[in-house]
Amino acid sequence: MARPPTDRLLKALTAQTEVYDTPLRLDFEQGWREWKTCIGMARDRYRKKPTHDPGTRRRVTILPDLHVPFHDPLLLADFIERESKISDLLIGAGDFGDAYSHSRFTLYESMPYAEEWAACTLAMKALSEAWAGKPIHLILGNHDARLEKQLRSRLTQDMVNALSLMTGGVLCPITALTKRFNNITIAKHVVPNTGLTVDWFTTVGKDCLVLHAEKFSKVPGSALRSVEEWVEDNRLALGLDQYRLICLAHTHQLSKFPWGADKLLLETGCLCLTQGYMTSARVGGRPQRRGYCYLSQDLRDGAWVTDLNSVDWHWYDVDEETRSQ
Repeated sequence: MARPPTDRLLKALTAQTEVYDTPLRLDFEQGWREWKTCIGMARDRYRKKPTHDPGTRRRVTILPDLHVPFHDPLLLADFIERESKISDLLIGAGDFGDAYSHSRFTLYESMPYAEEWAACTLAMKALSEAWAGKPIHLILGNHDARLEKQLRSRLTQDMVNALSLMTGGVLCPITALTKRFNNITIAKHVVPNTGLTVDWFTTVGKDCLVLHAEKFSKVPGSALRSVEEWVEDNRLALGLDQYRLICLAHTHQLSKFPWGADKLLLETGCLCLTQGYMTSARVGGRPQRRGYCYLSQDLRDGAWVTDLNSVDWHWYDVDEETRSQ
């Protein structure tokens, strides 16, 4: 024969019935507090997912190699449509223009620089307006530096100095063009105690590097590993903080490699049309991967720190909608 319930047990059962009778009328947090009270849980092992103050989290978008006027205008338009409203900071990864007419290689088509300048102006204007009120930092790629390299190799130093005086010290067309737009600047890294500045890479926050290093390999990931090794070896000499993310442009590839204990290596893609050299009989290299990358950073102790789990890309080559255009 079952023993009659004690007053204490009856009271506990009644209390539980009251709790169980209302969960659907409670949100999760309220229900969880009631459940802890019911079962006598002393410690709360559940942790609510932290919410981010809009001022303490930002989205960084990386604009990959464009090579204007050999960029894909449809992909650039789609890029702007997707990112301009949600991105807080745009980093241009280099080779904004192609400077085809300034190339030291054999030229197989006509592309007057006046036409390229007009196309670069339109593309930069579109980006500046889309990111109105938000910063755009451009690093310079090897194509952006073509004119200055040609001038320095073909003119005397006095001639170069004369041109510099007349242009305010600017021999790079892309640098000159940014002066028309108040939210676009050329990103530069100042090397401590040397007076030297570097314009082919920049730091984004505390732990992210975006580089246009002139390194390429047809072996997947090889260029990334070589650049990471160089950065690590020169980190103190360059005055760099400990990095956790390296974003490499120039290769026109998309890749993402976890590296070391807590590092991520990334290739940033491109937004180019098929390039002429890709159809050459001198078979080699790898096809370019068209896409772009983005990431989020959190403000911690006054510095922007990358959320490595937020690093991702949009790959246009596998996007049926953009492929069909």
